[in-house]
Order: sequence, then C-alpha cells, then structure tokens
Amino acid sequence: MSEAIPMLQEAAEDEHAAIIQYLRHAYALGEGEVACEIEGIARDEMRHFWMLSRWIVQLGGQPSLVRGFVDLSGDTPSDWMERNVAAEERAIALYRESISRTEDPALRSDLGRILADEEYHRAKFARLAEKLAAPAEGTPTPVETASPPEEAAQPAAVEALDWGVRHEYAAILQYLFHRFLIPDEEAAEQLELQAINEMQHMGWLAEELHSLGGGMPLEHHEVNMAGASTAMLQADIQLEHGTAATYERFIGQIEDPGLRGLLEYIRGHEVYHEALFTRLLEEMRRLSPTGWTIGSLKEGTGTNDQRRTSEERMAKEGVGDGTDPDA
Repeated sequence: MSEAIPMLQEAAEDEHAAIIQYLRHAYALGEGEVACEIEGIARDEMRHFWMLSRWIVQLGGQPSLVRGFVDLSGDTPSDWMERNVAAEERAIALYRESISRTEDPALRSDLGRILADEEYHRAKFARLAEKLAAPAEGTPTPVETASPPEEAAQPAAVEALDWGVRHEYAAILQYLFHRFLIPDEEAAEQLELQAINEMQHMGWLAEELHSLGGGMPLEHHEVNMAGASTAMLQADIQLEHGTAATYERFIGQIEDPGLRGLLEYIRGHEVYHEALFTRLLEEMRRLSPTGWTIGSLKEGTGTNDQRRTSEERMAKEGVGDGTDPDA
C-alpha cells in the first residue's frame, strides 16, 4: 500500500471539513452574491474531495468519510471569512508539503491543481472579509438584515428541516463513497450526479432552517459503506425508499404551504433516485450476476475511462469552476 495514502486521507478529511464550513456560512448569509460565491468555492472543495479519494482508491486504500476541523467561530460575516482564509492557509501549507514529498508526476500534477485553487480561494475570502467588514454607508450587513420569524415556527417544520439536512448530508457522503469504489461507469456517473442533487437539497433545507432561527446541523445520519457493487446500489435504493417515506410523513404534518411544496419537490427527486438506482442494479445483475468487488476495482477495472468521463461531466455541470449550474 502506498505511503502517500495517509497524506491523501488527511487532505480529503480537510476538504470534507471545508465543504461543510463554507456551506454553513453561505446558508447563514441567505440569498445574494456573496453566498453564491461561497457556494461556488464549496463545490471546488467537493471536486478536490473527489480527486483525492480517487487517488486513494487507485493506490490501494479506502476513502475516508471522517471530517476534519470545522471552524464556526466568529460573530460577523467578516469574521467568518477570516476563518475561511485561515482554513485555506492550512490547506495551502498541507498541499505544498505533500507536493514536496510526492514523486509520482501525475499525483504531483493533481495536487498542484488543487493548490492553485486553494491559493485563489484564500485571496477571494480575503476580499470578501474586507467587503463585509466595510459595507456601504447606511447598508446593514447580511446578518443585520435577517429578521426572526414573525411567529414561532411549527415544531414539525423545524424537525423536518433538521432531519432533512442530516439525511441529505449522509446521502451525499454515501453516494460519493460508492461512486469512488464502483467500477461500473454509468453507475459511477449517476451516483456523482445524484450526490450533487442531494447537495442542492441540503442547501435548500438548511436555508429554510436558518430562516426559522435554526443552525445547520453538523452531524449526519448513518452512512452505508457496502463493498460489492450490487450491495452498494441495494443500500442506495433502501436509503431513497426510506427518505421518500419520511418526507411523505413530514408533508402531512406541515402547515406552511411553501415548505410543504419544497418537501414535495425534494420527495419527487428521491422517488426518481430510487427508480434510477433500481434500473442500474437490474442492469448490473443482468451483465454480471455475481457483481464486482472493491478488489476488482483496485485491479484497475474501468478507471481511466470512468475518470475522464466524470471529469468532463463535472466541468459541464460547473463543479469546481465556481459556476452555478442552476443559474
């Protein structure tokens, strides 16, 4: 097993932390240009997490779902951006050290690409810190413009949103973990696409929760890390089936028509995901009744084409380039 794996796992854990830290700041800021910029950086970090996990598998290791240090201290948006600058400085130091210890030219190239992103992120967060520290005269900061709800939130609404954020967080991790390991090209591509969709869900729900006075929860529900390809898809089908049923229950308890409509919309996506994963499982069983294992992936099954196709798809979707695919 490569000596580079622990280094890559540490970097992946830090990228995981950066995703959550930046998303929490973006959701707290609500709608607006600054929040969109921060979400774009979070998508960059998701791409880094994917790149590092791909290398870990290729070198004979297993991707880590452990999350590194998340710094949520600070009282103002400007403070939050300073914390993000510090996170980027830690990442820059780690990648510079990693590059100096890496001989593989392809790995050095990927780490260099990530390092360039982090240096750009540091500069952008520094500019945002200055911008948010000195708003135009008479213009309140985003935090000051936020107002508490006019009446107490319905407990079922808060419960549904809190559950949804935790569950969507788990779904993102589960689908990415399975995507890193599954050798079937179409399944890998779809798992990645649906992980991005779950990231959208988490954002919508977290913004609603913040508007009701709640913070984005940092812990996620259990993640199924099944090994064989068919077991992965079975776990994903089970997850989606349970998710749709739980959203259905919450929809029946919530009075607010806007929130009820959002949950119905998300539930529709989950029903689609279940049908999609079922189709992929049936096709996989038809082509290979015994299924693949992690071991077959480590022997190199389909990795080059799968990586190239995925990278092209991510570029098209805007993951890692700071664009918003929904814009």
